[in-house]
Amino acid sequence: MPDESAIAGKNILVVGASGFIGRPLTNRLALAGAKVYAVCRNPPEPGTGPIVWSRGDVTEANRVKEIFCEFRPTVVFHLTSDSQGGRELSLIPSSLRNDVIATVNVLQEAASADVKVERFIMAGSFEEPDGADPTPVSPYAAAKWAASGYGRMFRRLYGLNVRIVRPMMTFGPGQKEFKVVPSTISSLLGNQATRIGSGSRLVDWVYIDDVVEGLIAAACAPDLPYAIDLGSGVLVSVADMAREIARQLGRENLLEIGEGARGEEMVRAADVEMARRLLGFEAKISLAEGVSRTIAFVRSLCNAPITDSSSRLG
Repeated sequence: MPDESAIAGKNILVVGASGFIGRPLTNRLALAGAKVYAVCRNPPEPGTGPIVWSRGDVTEANRVKEIFCEFRPTVVFHLTSDSQGGRELSLIPSSLRNDVIATVNVLQEAASADVKVERFIMAGSFEEPDGADPTPVSPYAAAKWAASGYGRMFRRLYGLNVRIVRPMMTFGPGQKEFKVVPSTISSLLGNQATRIGSGSRLVDWVYIDDVVEGLIAAACAPDLPYAIDLGSGVLVSVADMAREIARQLGRENLLEIGEGARGEEMVRAADVEMARRLLGFEAKISLAEGVSRTIAFVRSLCNAPITDSSSRLG
């Protein structure tokens, strides 16, 4: 477990706080004794307690300035993301706006704020390209790659303590319904034939609670390199994930796995040794246990089953 004295009592700003990762992270930070300022476009009704919710679109630079002046954070978690993994040309403007411009706005204000920002933790993506030919495979991957590049620049040129954390394929309660895990669960719970268009892709699956603990550890560590992975280090195909869901629901007969492939995909397993050495982090929730918990959550919802199982990853 990390030494949470690095965040206890601190003013912590979470940007993108109502999202899949942001919501459980804000709750976890509050439990650690932080004063949490949670910013998102559509905040819930304000309540009493250690979490202060505020409406804000960080693609608007003036609003970002207002947020920093109002809350004066010393730790920032930047989690906003367009999070659409498709390749359509139409996705470029939104990914540019919500991943690149939003990130640069928050980085710039953090670097120039009157109150020193001690630690700036931003969510990267395993989709970011690397290697000898770092060509992004989607607008989302290009945008996250560019955003991480700005994070590295702000650390080197302006002295902002940027820590880029790359969660692998995160799943669990609260994920958007069109994503492959909740979509498959909902469809099978509705006794509907469920087709996974291409199940051959290999993915490092990691449960949401583990990712939250890794983010906390990244904020508490005394020093980190530019980027660090959060994952299990084990590659499991999309088909095998779908089969595990069907097995737990006893509905294997309703599952159909397509043979087609989406083409070039990013395949990356987490560098678990680095995370263990620098963060003391290790994914504790097995894939089977994570699926069980996610099924229980989806069962608890009253929404109608999702019928389109040609879902997006991520």
